[in-house]
Amino acid sequence: MSEEKDALPTGYQLSAMDPVYRECPWEKLKPLREADPVHKDEQLNRYFLTRGREVSELIKNRKLNADPKKANPGSFSQTLYGNNSKELSILMMDDPEHGRLRGLVLQAFNQRAVNAMLPKIEKIANELADDIEAEQDEFDFIQLFGSPLPTTVMAELLGINAADRRDFRRWSLGCMQALNPFRSEEQTALYEESTTVLADYLAREVDKRRDNPGDDLISGLAGAEEEGEKATTEELVLLIRLLLIAGNSTTTDMISSGVVQFLKNPEQLEKLKADPSLIENALDEILRIEPPVAQVLRSAHEDMEVADKQVKAGDTLHMSLFGVHFDPEMNAQPEAFDITREKINHFAFGGGAHYCLGAALGKAQGRIALPMLFERFPNLAFAPDKKPQHKIAPAFNGYGEIWLVK
Repeated sequence: MSEEKDALPTGYQLSAMDPVYRECPWEKLKPLREADPVHKDEQLNRYFLTRGREVSELIKNRKLNADPKKANPGSFSQTLYGNNSKELSILMMDDPEHGRLRGLVLQAFNQRAVNAMLPKIEKIANELADDIEAEQDEFDFIQLFGSPLPTTVMAELLGINAADRRDFRRWSLGCMQALNPFRSEEQTALYEESTTVLADYLAREVDKRRDNPGDDLISGLAGAEEEGEKATTEELVLLIRLLLIAGNSTTTDMISSGVVQFLKNPEQLEKLKADPSLIENALDEILRIEPPVAQVLRSAHEDMEVADKQVKAGDTLHMSLFGVHFDPEMNAQPEAFDITREKINHFAFGGGAHYCLGAALGKAQGRIALPMLFERFPNLAFAPDKKPQHKIAPAFNGYGEIWLVK
């Protein structure tokens, strides 16, 4: 191996555990993509892919395994999620189970359901903005707006009783520790308590609404049928919990990253204010430059050749979305945040059979929240001496705190 390849980053240097990678991943991914775009990472036992050419094809390949239990022992996929695949439900299932459950979800959680939620999303967003107005001049955006918005929207969509919503939000936040494979003892205790209590609560709600359905997502899921079959209560509890875990955190990160990018690039914010129709393009550019999910993991279903590498069946294919989104073959001048970019190529919602079920709901919240925030708070700025820092969240990308002044 050449000295150049010896110097390339590998292992934990290519993860949120590394402080340089966490804040500026493209700095490490650019030389890796140029020299070794399908990198055999011996330390973490995976193939780390950074080039759009390969990922564009693989991410649509329905034959690759999403279930980490099918990965080779000791591989990155199995080490990271092998003991947690049931908890993450449909996200880590393969067909036919995946297709059956996805079909059930799409009957209830569809564009029509999202469209019906739009007035409620607008109302919730404005109420949270009222809370910001009532707060002191300096505030943590994630605590006051970025996190409460999607959890409140999801509670409304599911039809959670207003009296239960404070507990529901606390349980939802605790369940999000499922996405943290390096959680502390305290975080593990919070996760285990939250998942147990929330599972019991949701099971009661599912059973109640099978007999007395309402106009809400739980009722829709409970009544949905696929080829004459309905999902079991346990399956529905896992599905709903996944919507909370994956949907809430990624929407928080998308909206919060949007605030950061616009404040860092005020000329782009002025473009949006001058032409509000740019919001759709702006959301895609936010998702490209700050993807809430930083990776797509699959394992090879058979021996295969990927670029210059011979990948064995069961080996982990780690598709780096930062690597692909910042590939100049995919997006010209990739490090620039440009909401007028003509063609934005990103895989922030995955691809193929596993395209994100909550994409429409997440974008609806961003479409409403971001323009409203900058209209109501035209002088919004970063708080002095409190630079936003990305959180340590392997597999994910987002900010822990964003301190702003009004």
